[in-house]
Amino acid sequence: EQTMQINFLSHFLMVSELIEEMTNSPDPRVIMVGSVTGNDNTVGGGGVYPIADLKALDGFRAGFDNPIAMADGYGFDGAKAYKDSKLCLMMMSNVLHAKYYKLKGVSFSSIYPGCIAESPLFREKRDWFRKYFPIFMKYITGGFVSEQEAGQRLFQVAHDPRCSKSGVYWSWNGGPREDRGLEALEKGGQISGGGGAGGGWDSIFENDQSGKVNNIELGIDLFKYSTEITGAKWPDVNAVRSPCPTLNVIGAISKQMIEKEELKRMVERPGLNEDGTPIQITKRKRVKRVAQKVVGGVVSNTFGRVGRFASRRLLGRVPETALEGSFQDEKPEEENKLLQMQTQVPLNEVKEAAVEEIQNLDKLQELAVLADDNEILQKEIAEKVFAGYKSDSQLINEVMEVNGVQHKERTTV
Repeated sequence: EQTMQINFLSHFLMVSELIEEMTNSPDPRVIMVGSVTGNDNTVGGGGVYPIADLKALDGFRAGFDNPIAMADGYGFDGAKAYKDSKLCLMMMSNVLHAKYYKLKGVSFSSIYPGCIAESPLFREKRDWFRKYFPIFMKYITGGFVSEQEAGQRLFQVAHDPRCSKSGVYWSWNGGPREDRGLEALEKGGQISGGGGAGGGWDSIFENDQSGKVNNIELGIDLFKYSTEITGAKWPDVNAVRSPCPTLNVIGAISKQMIEKEELKRMVERPGLNEDGTPIQITKRKRVKRVAQKVVGGVVSNTFGRVGRFASRRLLGRVPETALEGSFQDEKPEEENKLLQMQTQVPLNEVKEAAVEEIQNLDKLQELAVLADDNEILQKEIAEKVFAGYKSDSQLINEVMEVNGVQHKERTTV
């Protein structure tokens, strides 16, 4: 279908061809021309039928082959096809920003330059629509811009240092009545309104994106299906390499060794295939492993022998414990003493010991009774001996009464 093919799929393929070369530029930028109609968090995008909506990408999933003409796989609608293509561009800008901005240094952004109502975009509309739609956009909605001003806005995002920021949706504040009326004078010639004409270079701002545009999961699927449809080849997403030259040298040396060890680990893998057969490594990896064995054997018997000889001379021989292994003797576990008694002591001796323990318990009980009797006798003797003496409290009371202190005051003290 021409709308999606020209507006989105061709751009998608072109960016995939250019991205590697763009990394050599000092300030590379990819700018997707979106639309307010693809951003359904606005009146123009969410209040005017049809609404941009890719649904589950059934059209992309099926490859967009005839008779499929829509992204969602349903019946064709020209206005919706246009809005869907703009939604795809804005979503793809976010996906490419997430995948390649930090790895490649290329900035990805989208813009809405305003409604270019006098362009050939509406060439297939009725005459009355083509005549009055620009007037409606100029004086009613305020979203109209000329082709020249839209081009200037695209130029600004491509060159303005402020617009090097990636993952942004750029818009402009303007209005159809610039330099006209009291409101324009109060606002310095600018009338607020996303996308309208006027406002100048400094009216640019970061606009909000809708939930559909920010749906990163659907965006990743869109990237996948678009790649299959166009045959685009994207650069591998590799980890960022350290600029440290020492790490780069070490990485280059260890790369082959790491690959060799990984092939060893992949020789035997647990698990079965869907048909029940054991999982086997690919033929390519088997050939590579055999080649590594042959090369490794040759190197080991030539350069390796020289290296081992030099190593023994410079570093000394490897300790035997390093070759054969060393083990720390484990402390033997203590056996249960009760189990030892049950297994080693005869049964009659166990009975005699038990009787002796019972007799010892009886003696302890008798001693405890005698101790209680002794305490009772000591108390009785003490009472008889000290019966004629006054207690401490009685002596204190007598002294206090002599000094004239009342009993009530004594209690308070």
